[in-house]
Order: sequence, then structure tokens, then C-alpha cells
Amino acid sequence: MTTTITLPETLARQLAQRAATERLSVETLAIAFLTSALHEERLDESEEERSPLDEDPELLALIASIKAMPPDPAYIIPAKGNLADVLRIMAQGEPDQDLLDALDAAEQELRAIDRANDVAEGRGLL
Repeated sequence: MTTTITLPETLARQLAQRAATERLSVETLAIAFLTSALHEERLDESEEERSPLDEDPELLALIASIKAMPPDPAYIIPAKGNLADVLRIMAQGEPDQDLLDALDAAEQELRAIDRANDVAEGRGLL
């Protein structure tokens, strides 16, 4: 893309002098400056998005202590089978009806959750 920019005379001289010092064309130096300025602007924007809570030492200590806690056994659901066995059976041919029924029930439950989320978030039924 070609863009023409009219620079004030003093800025044009400074740019030309700097380009000569660095043994670059004026265009190459201008592109480097613009690229650098746009990159710094993006960095500034991402710093502004950061919450002051991100640097709160008490909050960070709380988060670290929560992460260090072992899992609660009450929330661990033991496996009811071996996934490798189920996949092997499915690869051999037609899975048993119990598995198909369980998959259908799981899909219906997921659809019900999705519908409830849609209603709760105001998306309604489409």
C-alpha cells in the first residue's frame, strides 16, 4: 500500500538526518518508527486492561494459597469404566445399547444446559 504523508520541514530534515546517520532510506526509517510506535501503543493498551487487583499482594497470596490446596475428595468422581475399552468396543462395530442410551442421555442433558444458559443470558429460544 502506498501512503503519502506531508511532514513539517523540520521533522522531514530530522528524519533525513537520522536516516543518513543510520544508513537507511527515509522510507525504511519512517516505517520502523511507525511500527515501533504502534507496537508500544498496543502494549500500553494491554497494560490499561490489567486490573489493579492483578497486583494486589493480598489477593495474589490468597490465589496462591487456593492453588496450593489439595483437591477436595468430595468433588472427585471415580471412573465407572475404562475409556480405552469403550473406544475399542466402539471401533469394532456397533456399541451396546446401554452405551448408546448413556450417550443420548448425556447429549440431552447438554442440550438442556445450553437452553437454560441461553434463557439465563437473555438469548431466548431461536
